[in-house]
Amino acid sequence: MTPHTKKWTALAVLLSAHLLTIVDIFIINVAIPSIQQGTRATDSEIQLIVSIYIIGLASFLIIAGKAGDHYGRKKLFLLGIFLFMLTSIGCCFAKQPGVLIVMRFLQGVSTALMSPQVLSFIQVLFADHKGRTYAIGLYGITIGIGTMLGQFLGGYLVGLEPVLVQQSWQYIFMVNVPICIAAIALGKAYLPESKDPSSLGMDYAGSFLLCTGLVCLIFSVTIGRDLGAAYCLVSLLLSLIILTAFVFHQRDKNKKSKTTLLNITLFKYKNFNMALAAVALFMLMLDSYFFILTLFLQKGLQLSPMQAGYFVVAQGLGFISASLLTAKLLLRYGKAVLIFGVLMIIGAIILQLFTFYHNGLSFVRFATMVLHGLGVALVLPFFASIAMGGLTENLAGNASGLYATVQHLFGAFGIAFTGAVFYHMVKGGDNFGSYYNAFLYGMGINIICLIGVLLLLVLLPKSALPEGD
Repeated sequence: MTPHTKKWTALAVLLSAHLLTIVDIFIINVAIPSIQQGTRATDSEIQLIVSIYIIGLASFLIIAGKAGDHYGRKKLFLLGIFLFMLTSIGCCFAKQPGVLIVMRFLQGVSTALMSPQVLSFIQVLFADHKGRTYAIGLYGITIGIGTMLGQFLGGYLVGLEPVLVQQSWQYIFMVNVPICIAAIALGKAYLPESKDPSSLGMDYAGSFLLCTGLVCLIFSVTIGRDLGAAYCLVSLLLSLIILTAFVFHQRDKNKKSKTTLLNITLFKYKNFNMALAAVALFMLMLDSYFFILTLFLQKGLQLSPMQAGYFVVAQGLGFISASLLTAKLLLRYGKAVLIFGVLMIIGAIILQLFTFYHNGLSFVRFATMVLHGLGVALVLPFFASIAMGGLTENLAGNASGLYATVQHLFGAFGIAFTGAVFYHMVKGGDNFGSYYNAFLYGMGINIICLIGVLLLLVLLPKSALPEGD
Protein backbone atom coordinates (compact mmCIF):
# COMPACT_ATOMS: atom_id res chain seq x y z
CA MET A 1 0.00 0.00 0.00
CA THR A 2 1.41 3.40 -1.01
CA PRO A 3 1.83 6.16 1.62
CA HIS A 4 -0.92 8.14 -0.14
CA THR A 5 -3.39 5.23 0.02
CA LYS A 6 -2.46 4.42 3.61
CA LYS A 7 -3.09 8.03 4.60
CA TRP A 8 -6.63 8.02 3.22
CA THR A 9 -7.30 4.56 4.69
CA ALA A 10 -6.26 5.91 8.09
CA LEU A 11 -8.73 8.77 7.60
CA ALA A 12 -11.51 6.26 6.83
CA VAL A 13 -10.80 4.48 10.13
CA LEU A 14 -10.85 7.77 12.04
CA LEU A 15 -14.12 8.87 10.44
CA SER A 16 -15.79 5.52 11.13
CA ALA A 17 -15.23 6.07 14.85
CA HIS A 18 -16.41 9.67 14.53
CA LEU A 19 -19.54 8.42 12.73
CA LEU A 20 -20.24 6.08 15.63
CA THR A 21 -20.24 8.93 18.16
CA ILE A 22 -22.64 11.02 16.02
CA VAL A 23 -25.01 8.09 15.47
CA ASP A 24 -25.04 7.39 19.21
CA ILE A 25 -26.38 10.89 19.94
CA PHE A 26 -29.32 10.67 17.56
CA ILE A 27 -30.11 6.98 17.93
CA ILE A 28 -30.90 7.34 21.64
CA ASN A 29 -33.23 10.31 21.03
CA VAL A 30 -35.50 8.10 18.92
CA ALA A 31 -35.39 5.28 21.49
CA ILE A 32 -36.18 7.40 24.58
CA PRO A 33 -39.81 6.21 25.00
CA SER A 34 -38.74 2.54 24.75
CA ILE A 35 -35.86 3.03 27.19
CA GLN A 36 -38.12 4.81 29.67
CA GLN A 37 -40.68 2.05 29.51
CA GLY A 38 -38.09 -0.74 29.67
CA THR A 39 -36.11 0.66 32.61
CA ARG A 40 -39.11 2.31 34.33
CA ALA A 41 -37.13 5.54 34.48
CA THR A 42 -38.75 8.77 35.65
CA ASP A 43 -38.83 11.87 33.41
CA SER A 44 -35.86 13.33 35.31
CA GLU A 45 -33.88 10.10 35.02
CA ILE A 46 -34.51 9.77 31.28
CA GLN A 47 -33.41 13.39 30.80
CA LEU A 48 -30.25 12.58 32.74
CA ILE A 49 -29.61 9.48 30.62
CA VAL A 50 -29.50 11.72 27.54
CA SER A 51 -27.61 14.73 28.93
CA ILE A 52 -25.05 12.90 31.10
CA TYR A 53 -23.33 11.76 27.89
CA ILE A 54 -22.64 15.42 27.00
CA ILE A 55 -21.22 16.06 30.48
CA GLY A 56 -18.77 13.16 30.20
CA LEU A 57 -17.82 14.14 26.65
CA ALA A 58 -17.30 17.89 27.07
CA SER A 59 -15.56 17.65 30.45
CA PHE A 60 -12.69 15.46 29.25
CA LEU A 61 -12.02 16.72 25.71
CA ILE A 62 -9.16 19.13 26.52
CA ILE A 63 -7.57 16.59 28.87
CA ALA A 64 -7.83 13.87 26.21
CA GLY A 65 -6.32 16.16 23.55
CA LYS A 66 -3.34 16.89 25.81
CA ALA A 67 -3.03 13.21 26.75
CA GLY A 68 -2.93 12.33 23.04
CA ASP A 69 -0.03 14.74 22.55
CA HIS A 70 1.85 13.24 25.50
CA TYR A 71 1.09 9.50 25.45
CA GLY A 72 0.42 9.10 21.73
CA ARG A 73 -2.66 9.85 19.63
CA LYS A 74 -2.96 6.30 18.31
CA LYS A 75 -2.95 4.86 21.84
CA LEU A 76 -5.63 7.28 23.07
CA PHE A 77 -7.76 6.73 19.97
CA LEU A 78 -7.68 2.93 20.30
CA LEU A 79 -8.23 3.12 24.06
CA GLY A 80 -11.26 5.37 23.48
CA ILE A 81 -12.81 2.92 21.00
CA PHE A 82 -12.18 -0.05 23.29
CA LEU A 83 -13.78 1.70 26.28
CA PHE A 84 -16.65 2.88 24.06
CA MET A 85 -17.29 -0.77 23.17
CA LEU A 86 -17.23 -1.86 26.84
CA THR A 87 -19.52 0.97 27.97
CA SER A 88 -21.91 0.24 25.07
CA ILE A 89 -22.19 -3.33 26.36
CA GLY A 90 -22.74 -1.92 29.85
CA CYS A 91 -25.52 0.35 28.55
CA CYS A 92 -27.08 -2.57 26.69
CA PHE A 93 -27.44 -4.75 29.77
CA ALA A 94 -28.26 -1.98 32.28
CA LYS A 95 -31.59 -2.87 33.90
CA GLN A 96 -31.83 0.06 36.32
CA PRO A 97 -31.85 3.77 35.33
CA GLY A 98 -28.99 4.51 37.76
CA VAL A 99 -26.70 1.96 36.11
CA LEU A 100 -27.57 3.27 32.65
CA ILE A 101 -26.80 6.84 33.77
CA VAL A 102 -23.33 5.80 35.00
CA MET A 103 -22.64 3.84 31.81
CA ARG A 104 -23.75 6.79 29.64
CA PHE A 105 -21.38 9.10 31.52
CA LEU A 106 -18.47 6.68 30.99
CA GLN A 107 -19.51 6.32 27.35
CA GLY A 108 -19.18 10.10 27.01
CA VAL A 109 -15.71 9.97 28.60
CA SER A 110 -14.62 7.24 26.18
CA THR A 111 -15.88 9.35 23.28
CA ALA A 112 -13.82 12.27 24.62
CA LEU A 113 -10.69 10.10 24.51
CA MET A 114 -10.98 9.42 20.77
CA SER A 115 -12.74 12.55 19.48
CA PRO A 116 -9.84 15.07 19.71
CA GLN A 117 -7.47 12.56 18.13
CA VAL A 118 -9.52 12.61 14.91
CA LEU A 119 -8.86 16.31 14.22
CA SER A 120 -5.28 15.96 15.50
CA PHE A 121 -4.60 13.12 13.06
CA ILE A 122 -6.12 15.13 10.19
CA GLN A 123 -3.71 17.95 11.08
CA VAL A 124 -0.76 15.53 11.11
CA LEU A 125 -1.69 13.29 8.15
CA PHE A 126 -2.56 16.12 5.77
CA ALA A 127 0.17 18.73 5.97
CA ASP A 128 -0.88 20.46 2.72
CA HIS A 129 -3.80 22.88 2.88
CA LYS A 130 -5.59 21.31 -0.08
CA GLY A 131 -5.51 17.77 1.29
CA ARG A 132 -6.58 18.97 4.74
CA THR A 133 -9.51 20.89 3.23
CA TYR A 134 -10.78 17.73 1.51
CA ALA A 135 -10.27 15.71 4.70
CA ILE A 136 -12.26 18.28 6.72
CA GLY A 137 -14.96 18.12 4.04
CA LEU A 138 -15.25 14.36 4.57
CA TYR A 139 -15.33 15.01 8.31
CA GLY A 140 -18.37 17.21 7.67
CA ILE A 141 -20.07 14.59 5.49
CA THR A 142 -19.68 12.13 8.35
CA ILE A 143 -21.70 14.43 10.62
CA GLY A 144 -24.58 14.53 8.12
CA ILE A 145 -24.54 10.76 7.57
CA GLY A 146 -24.44 10.17 11.33
CA THR A 147 -27.45 12.45 11.87
CA MET A 148 -29.60 10.60 9.32
CA LEU A 149 -28.32 7.13 10.13
CA GLY A 150 -29.02 7.66 13.83
CA GLN A 151 -32.66 8.57 13.08
CA PHE A 152 -33.19 5.55 10.83
CA LEU A 153 -31.35 3.02 12.99
CA GLY A 154 -33.11 4.19 16.13
CA GLY A 155 -36.55 3.68 14.63
CA TYR A 156 -35.60 0.42 12.90
CA LEU A 157 -33.82 -1.30 15.79
CA VAL A 158 -36.45 -0.39 18.38
CA GLY A 159 -39.07 -1.95 16.10
CA LEU A 160 -37.28 -5.32 15.89
CA GLU A 161 -38.29 -8.39 17.85
CA PRO A 162 -35.82 -8.95 20.73
CA VAL A 163 -33.78 -12.11 20.02
CA LEU A 164 -30.38 -11.82 21.63
CA VAL A 165 -31.64 -9.30 24.17
CA GLN A 166 -34.68 -8.96 26.42
CA GLN A 167 -35.92 -5.64 24.99
CA SER A 168 -35.45 -4.17 21.51
CA TRP A 169 -34.00 -0.83 22.74
CA GLN A 170 -30.87 -2.72 23.81
CA TYR A 171 -29.98 -3.17 20.12
CA ILE A 172 -29.11 0.54 19.82
CA PHE A 173 -26.10 -0.03 22.07
CA MET A 174 -25.23 -3.55 20.93
CA VAL A 175 -24.86 -2.40 17.31
CA ASN A 176 -21.75 -0.45 18.37
CA VAL A 177 -19.79 -3.59 19.29
CA PRO A 178 -18.92 -5.04 15.84
CA ILE A 179 -18.08 -1.58 14.49
CA CYS A 180 -15.72 -0.96 17.42
CA ILE A 181 -13.99 -4.33 16.90
CA ALA A 182 -13.42 -3.55 13.21
CA ALA A 183 -12.17 -0.02 14.00
CA ILE A 184 -9.69 -1.34 16.58
CA ALA A 185 -8.28 -3.94 14.15
CA LEU A 186 -7.98 -1.44 11.27
CA GLY A 187 -6.67 1.29 13.57
CA LYS A 188 -3.83 -0.91 14.77
CA ALA A 189 -2.91 -1.71 11.17
CA TYR A 190 -3.20 1.68 9.47
CA LEU A 191 -2.93 4.50 12.01
CA PRO A 192 0.62 5.84 12.37
CA GLU A 193 2.22 6.50 15.73
CA SER A 194 1.89 10.20 16.50
CA LYS A 195 2.79 12.26 19.55
CA ASP A 196 4.35 15.58 20.47
CA PRO A 197 8.05 14.99 21.31
CA SER A 198 8.19 18.32 23.16
CA SER A 199 5.38 17.31 25.53
CA LEU A 200 7.00 17.07 28.96
CA GLY A 201 4.19 15.56 30.98
CA MET A 202 0.61 15.86 32.15
CA ASP A 203 -0.70 18.62 34.39
CA TYR A 204 -2.75 16.45 36.76
CA ALA A 205 -3.77 19.27 39.13
CA GLY A 206 -4.90 21.39 36.18
CA SER A 207 -6.75 18.40 34.73
CA PHE A 208 -8.66 17.91 37.98
CA LEU A 209 -9.60 21.60 38.24
CA LEU A 210 -10.73 21.83 34.61
CA CYS A 211 -12.71 18.60 34.67
CA THR A 212 -14.47 19.48 37.94
CA GLY A 213 -15.22 23.03 36.76
CA LEU A 214 -16.66 21.89 33.42
CA VAL A 215 -18.76 19.16 35.04
CA CYS A 216 -20.32 21.77 37.36
CA LEU A 217 -20.80 24.24 34.50
CA ILE A 218 -22.46 21.78 32.11
CA PHE A 219 -24.52 20.36 34.98
CA SER A 220 -25.88 23.84 35.71
CA VAL A 221 -27.06 24.44 32.13
CA THR A 222 -28.38 20.96 31.39
CA ILE A 223 -29.59 19.14 34.49
CA GLY A 224 -29.44 21.87 37.16
CA ARG A 225 -32.14 24.01 35.56
CA ASP A 226 -34.53 21.04 35.65
CA LEU A 227 -33.81 20.33 39.33
CA GLY A 228 -34.53 23.91 40.35
CA ALA A 229 -33.04 27.40 40.50
CA ALA A 230 -31.08 26.67 43.69
CA TYR A 231 -29.24 23.68 42.18
CA CYS A 232 -28.54 25.65 39.02
CA LEU A 233 -27.19 28.71 40.85
CA VAL A 234 -24.98 26.76 43.29
CA SER A 235 -23.53 24.63 40.49
CA LEU A 236 -22.92 27.70 38.30
CA LEU A 237 -21.18 29.65 41.07
CA LEU A 238 -19.07 26.63 42.00
CA SER A 239 -18.04 26.15 38.37
CA LEU A 240 -16.98 29.82 38.05
CA ILE A 241 -14.88 29.59 41.22
CA ILE A 242 -13.16 26.38 40.11
CA LEU A 243 -12.56 27.57 36.52
CA THR A 244 -11.15 30.87 37.82
CA ALA A 245 -8.80 28.85 40.03
CA PHE A 246 -7.83 26.83 36.93
CA VAL A 247 -6.93 30.00 34.98
CA PHE A 248 -4.71 31.32 37.81
CA HIS A 249 -3.17 27.86 38.21
CA GLN A 250 -2.26 27.74 34.50
CA ARG A 251 -0.81 31.28 34.57
CA ASP A 252 1.31 30.48 37.61
CA LYS A 253 2.70 27.28 36.10
CA ASN A 254 3.37 29.04 32.80
CA LYS A 255 5.39 31.76 34.57
CA LYS A 256 7.46 29.03 36.24
CA SER A 257 7.92 27.29 32.85
CA LYS A 258 6.17 24.16 34.09
CA THR A 259 3.92 21.84 32.09
CA THR A 260 0.40 23.23 31.67
CA LEU A 261 -2.77 21.54 30.51
CA LEU A 262 -3.81 24.44 28.27
CA ASN A 263 -1.11 25.85 26.03
CA ILE A 264 -1.69 29.61 26.12
CA THR A 265 0.35 29.95 22.92
CA LEU A 266 -2.85 28.94 21.11
CA PHE A 267 -4.45 32.28 21.91
CA LYS A 268 -1.68 34.12 20.06
CA TYR A 269 -3.15 32.80 16.79
CA LYS A 270 -5.80 35.27 15.60
CA ASN A 271 -7.47 32.77 13.26
CA PHE A 272 -7.81 30.24 16.08
CA ASN A 273 -9.48 32.80 18.36
CA MET A 274 -11.88 33.92 15.64
CA ALA A 275 -12.74 30.32 14.73
CA LEU A 276 -13.52 29.56 18.39
CA ALA A 277 -15.80 32.61 18.64
CA ALA A 278 -17.53 31.76 15.35
CA VAL A 279 -18.12 28.08 16.19
CA ALA A 280 -19.40 29.08 19.67
CA LEU A 281 -22.08 31.34 18.14
CA PHE A 282 -22.85 28.80 15.43
CA MET A 283 -23.38 25.96 17.93
CA LEU A 284 -25.53 28.24 20.10
CA MET A 285 -27.75 28.39 17.04
CA LEU A 286 -27.51 24.86 15.64
CA ASP A 287 -28.19 22.67 18.69
CA SER A 288 -31.00 24.89 19.92
CA TYR A 289 -32.43 24.97 16.38
CA PHE A 290 -32.94 21.20 16.32
CA PHE A 291 -34.22 21.21 19.91
CA ILE A 292 -36.98 23.80 19.44
CA LEU A 293 -37.79 22.58 15.91
CA THR A 294 -38.52 19.08 17.27
CA LEU A 295 -40.73 20.52 20.02
CA PHE A 296 -42.61 22.73 17.56
CA LEU A 297 -43.16 19.95 15.01
CA GLN A 298 -44.53 17.50 17.59
CA LYS A 299 -46.32 19.88 19.95
CA GLY A 300 -47.30 22.73 17.62
CA LEU A 301 -47.98 20.87 14.36
CA GLN A 302 -49.00 17.65 16.16
CA LEU A 303 -46.71 15.45 14.04
CA SER A 304 -45.63 11.98 15.17
CA PRO A 305 -41.95 11.43 16.16
CA MET A 306 -41.37 9.58 12.87
CA GLN A 307 -42.98 12.38 10.82
CA ALA A 308 -40.87 14.96 12.66
CA GLY A 309 -37.82 12.81 12.00
CA TYR A 310 -38.37 13.11 8.25
CA PHE A 311 -37.58 16.84 8.52
CA VAL A 312 -34.24 16.04 10.16
CA VAL A 313 -33.56 13.54 7.38
CA ALA A 314 -34.32 16.25 4.78
CA GLN A 315 -31.86 18.57 6.52
CA GLY A 316 -29.28 15.76 6.54
CA LEU A 317 -29.75 15.14 2.81
CA GLY A 318 -29.04 18.80 2.13
CA PHE A 319 -25.99 18.64 4.38
CA ILE A 320 -24.52 15.59 2.65
CA SER A 321 -25.27 16.92 -0.84
CA ALA A 322 -23.43 20.17 -0.20
CA SER A 323 -20.57 18.45 1.64
CA LEU A 324 -19.64 16.63 -1.56
CA LEU A 325 -18.88 19.98 -3.22
CA THR A 326 -17.84 22.35 -0.46
CA ALA A 327 -14.15 21.40 -0.39
CA LYS A 328 -13.75 22.33 -4.07
CA LEU A 329 -15.81 25.49 -3.64
CA LEU A 330 -13.78 26.52 -0.60
CA LEU A 331 -10.47 26.01 -2.39
CA ARG A 332 -11.72 28.18 -5.25
CA TYR A 333 -13.68 30.95 -3.52
CA GLY A 334 -12.36 30.96 0.06
CA LYS A 335 -14.36 32.53 2.85
CA ALA A 336 -17.03 33.79 0.42
CA VAL A 337 -18.42 30.22 0.53
CA LEU A 338 -18.85 30.42 4.32
CA ILE A 339 -20.51 33.85 4.14
CA PHE A 340 -22.90 32.56 1.47
CA GLY A 341 -23.66 29.54 3.66
CA VAL A 342 -24.60 31.70 6.67
CA LEU A 343 -26.88 33.84 4.48
CA MET A 344 -28.47 30.65 3.15
CA ILE A 345 -29.23 29.42 6.70
CA ILE A 346 -30.78 32.78 7.64
CA GLY A 347 -32.89 32.65 4.48
CA ALA A 348 -33.98 29.07 5.26
CA ILE A 349 -35.06 30.02 8.80
CA ILE A 350 -37.11 32.99 7.53
CA LEU A 351 -38.80 30.75 4.94
CA GLN A 352 -39.54 28.16 7.65
CA LEU A 353 -41.23 30.80 9.78
CA PHE A 354 -43.51 31.49 6.82
CA THR A 355 -44.14 27.93 5.57
CA PHE A 356 -44.73 26.40 9.02
CA TYR A 357 -47.37 29.05 9.71
CA HIS A 358 -49.42 28.26 6.61
CA ASN A 359 -50.99 24.89 5.80
CA GLY A 360 -50.65 22.98 2.55
CA LEU A 361 -46.98 23.76 1.96
CA SER A 362 -45.49 20.36 2.81
CA PHE A 363 -43.11 20.18 -0.16
CA VAL A 364 -41.87 23.73 0.43
CA ARG A 365 -41.33 22.93 4.12
CA PHE A 366 -39.06 20.02 3.24
CA ALA A 367 -37.29 22.20 0.67
CA THR A 368 -36.45 24.77 3.36
CA MET A 369 -34.96 21.97 5.50
CA VAL A 370 -32.77 20.89 2.58
CA LEU A 371 -31.74 24.54 2.11
CA HIS A 372 -30.84 24.76 5.80
CA GLY A 373 -28.71 21.60 5.51
CA LEU A 374 -26.93 23.00 2.45
CA GLY A 375 -26.03 26.15 4.38
CA VAL A 376 -24.76 24.28 7.43
CA ALA A 377 -22.54 22.10 5.23
CA LEU A 378 -20.99 25.20 3.66
CA VAL A 379 -20.06 26.56 7.07
CA LEU A 380 -19.69 24.19 10.02
CA PRO A 381 -16.97 21.71 8.93
CA PHE A 382 -14.57 24.46 7.90
CA PHE A 383 -14.44 26.30 11.21
CA ALA A 384 -12.14 23.44 12.19
CA SER A 385 -9.97 24.13 9.13
CA ILE A 386 -9.69 27.80 10.18
CA ALA A 387 -8.90 26.89 13.78
CA MET A 388 -6.29 24.23 12.99
CA GLY A 389 -4.71 25.94 9.99
CA GLY A 390 -1.30 27.43 10.67
CA LEU A 391 -0.82 25.64 14.00
CA THR A 392 2.32 23.63 14.64
CA GLU A 393 2.01 19.87 15.25
CA ASN A 394 2.77 20.21 18.98
CA LEU A 395 -0.39 22.33 19.38
CA ALA A 396 -2.68 19.97 17.44
CA GLY A 397 -3.99 17.91 20.36
CA ASN A 398 -4.52 20.88 22.66
CA ALA A 399 -6.22 22.87 19.90
CA SER A 400 -8.56 20.06 18.80
CA GLY A 401 -9.52 19.32 22.40
CA LEU A 402 -10.33 22.96 23.13
CA TYR A 403 -12.18 23.37 19.82
CA ALA A 404 -14.38 20.31 20.45
CA THR A 405 -15.04 21.43 24.04
CA VAL A 406 -16.27 24.84 22.84
CA GLN A 407 -18.53 23.11 20.29
CA HIS A 408 -20.27 20.90 22.84
CA LEU A 409 -20.27 23.49 25.63
CA PHE A 410 -21.98 26.21 23.60
CA GLY A 411 -24.32 23.66 22.04
CA ALA A 412 -25.50 22.85 25.56
CA PHE A 413 -25.75 26.59 26.37
CA GLY A 414 -27.88 27.11 23.26
CA ILE A 415 -30.34 24.38 24.23
CA ALA A 416 -30.53 25.68 27.81
CA PHE A 417 -30.99 29.38 26.95
CA THR A 418 -33.13 29.19 23.80
CA GLY A 419 -35.07 26.26 25.25
CA ALA A 420 -35.86 28.32 28.36
CA VAL A 421 -37.10 31.20 26.17
CA PHE A 422 -39.18 28.76 24.11
CA TYR A 423 -40.88 27.26 27.17
CA HIS A 424 -41.44 30.70 28.67
CA MET A 425 -43.16 31.95 25.52
CA VAL A 426 -45.42 28.88 25.37
CA LYS A 427 -46.71 29.89 28.82
CA GLY A 428 -48.62 26.66 29.33
CA GLY A 429 -50.62 27.09 26.15
CA ASP A 430 -51.36 23.85 24.32
CA ASN A 431 -52.27 25.21 20.90
CA PHE A 432 -50.61 26.05 17.61
CA GLY A 433 -50.56 29.81 18.27
CA SER A 434 -48.60 29.57 21.53
CA TYR A 435 -46.07 27.12 20.09
CA TYR A 436 -45.62 29.14 16.91
CA ASN A 437 -45.01 32.28 18.98
CA ALA A 438 -42.35 30.42 20.98
CA PHE A 439 -40.86 29.06 17.74
CA LEU A 440 -40.71 32.60 16.35
CA TYR A 441 -38.75 33.92 19.34
CA GLY A 442 -36.42 30.92 19.35
CA MET A 443 -35.62 31.34 15.67
CA GLY A 444 -35.11 35.06 16.27
CA ILE A 445 -32.34 34.20 18.75
CA ASN A 446 -30.82 31.85 16.17
CA ILE A 447 -30.77 34.59 13.53
CA ILE A 448 -29.01 36.96 15.96
CA CYS A 449 -26.33 34.29 16.54
CA LEU A 450 -25.90 33.86 12.78
CA ILE A 451 -25.48 37.61 12.28
CA GLY A 452 -22.65 37.44 14.83
CA VAL A 453 -21.05 34.60 12.84
CA LEU A 454 -21.45 36.64 9.66
CA LEU A 455 -19.60 39.62 11.18
CA LEU A 456 -16.73 37.39 12.31
CA LEU A 457 -16.42 35.87 8.84
CA VAL A 458 -16.32 39.31 7.24
CA LEU A 459 -13.47 40.29 9.60
CA LEU A 460 -11.62 37.00 9.05
CA PRO A 461 -8.36 37.47 7.08
CA LYS A 462 -8.44 36.05 3.56
CA SER A 463 -5.32 34.03 4.39
CA ALA A 464 -7.28 31.95 6.93
CA LEU A 465 -8.66 29.77 4.12
CA PRO A 466 -7.20 28.91 0.69
CA GLU A 467 -8.49 30.88 -2.27
CA GLY A 468 -8.00 30.82 -6.00
CA ASP A 469 -6.66 27.26 -6.16
